[in-house]
Amino acid sequence: MLTVIHTFNGPDSDRILGEVRTGIQSLEDIEGFKFASVNKQENTRDIMLFSKWENRSAYENWADTVGENKAFKQASPQMFEVLEEKY
Repeated sequence: MLTVIHTFNGPDSDRILGEVRTGIQSLEDIEGFKFASVNKQENTRDIMLFSKWENRSAYENWADTVGENKAFKQASPQMFEVLEEKY
């Protein structure tokens, strides 16, 4: 399992949030997608997309669908292998 975190920030958080929402519209159609959460930090303009994937290949299949979305082009994803989870 893979966790991917994108962090977005900029002066126009409404535009960035719109681009993030546009970028994640296709998530449910990607095999290997598990979970996504869009979060806005309090008292800042920072937005975070936290997502879970079956493997890196599933993530990359989705990333290819995002194309020229400016928010995603400017945010380098951080990737983590999931070692353990509890719910």
